[in-house]
Amino acid sequence: MIPAFPEFKKISTDDREAVESYTRRYQPYSDFNFTNLWAWDTSGERMISELKGNFVVRFTDYKTCEHLLSFLGSNESESTARQLLHFAEASGVSPILRFITEESMQNLQNSNLYVEEDQDNFDYIFSVSELVALQGSKFKGKRHLAEGFLREYPDVLFESRELSDVFVQEQIISVLRRWEDKKKLDNKTYDLGHEKKALSRLLETANKHKLILSCIFLHDAMIGFSIDEIVPHQYAISHFFKADNSFKGISEFLNEKVAQYLVVHDVVLWNWQQDLGIEDLRRSKMSYRPVNFLKKYRVSFGPQKIKHGEEKNAIEHTSVV
Repeated sequence: MIPAFPEFKKISTDDREAVESYTRRYQPYSDFNFTNLWAWDTSGERMISELKGNFVVRFTDYKTCEHLLSFLGSNESESTARQLLHFAEASGVSPILRFITEESMQNLQNSNLYVEEDQDNFDYIFSVSELVALQGSKFKGKRHLAEGFLREYPDVLFESRELSDVFVQEQIISVLRRWEDKKKLDNKTYDLGHEKKALSRLLETANKHKLILSCIFLHDAMIGFSIDEIVPHQYAISHFFKADNSFKGISEFLNEKVAQYLVVHDVVLWNWQQDLGIEDLRRSKMSYRPVNFLKKYRVSFGPQKIKHGEEKNAIEHTSVV
């Protein structure tokens, strides 16, 4: 049971059904996806509640672990937002509601609340059929890279594996380490601390999630993986993606293969989550030509200055090249 606001409970793997009773009504915003809520609770402090029929989350910032509030739903949105903002002020929580969805925004447009787009947290939406075919001039570069990878490494194997397999988990961690090492050699440093914790939480509870693990093997060694989830409304969400980019074209090849798998399972749209304001990540995701964005907003009583470091400091779907 999800308690009524202002009561909260810590999120656990047993809450999936209750959470999804709310989330399945709306488009699959990445922040409210149960797998994301669980995996990225790296400090063990995320909490959930219910207010006026809306799903309320007390998030912890992905980098600083500072508490922040949000809600998913369209029931009495203005009243819900005001109540949460007053609660935030009284509780010492950030006085800005984050990740507010387009459905909620429809009822906030004529309110006196201060609303602004949070472009760094827009979810990128891609056409699975387009990424299967990679046809036309807009995908020419991606197509040539994927084809070139296969020509260079004809013995490569693309396989679906069980995420709970211990050997596979060890291989996943190895890919993550090699990805990080290569960035260091290229004088590009990223703080993967929270991403490593989030991935570990997912691996430790693999049997609690219905996820698709796609892998690329070369000579029995994993060189790339993608962890995805099929969700309602013919969507899939990408949770983790890493590839050893010392193999030119591997990311393009892996994305194409995952898209081919998804289209067979009647998935139409693929959510690659947000770019977090990271320029390299934004450029990489835009290069795949998104067909839409799931927009999110910040809501407050008045203009607020976003503190440095509040944005999610992790590399999620597409490896930065």
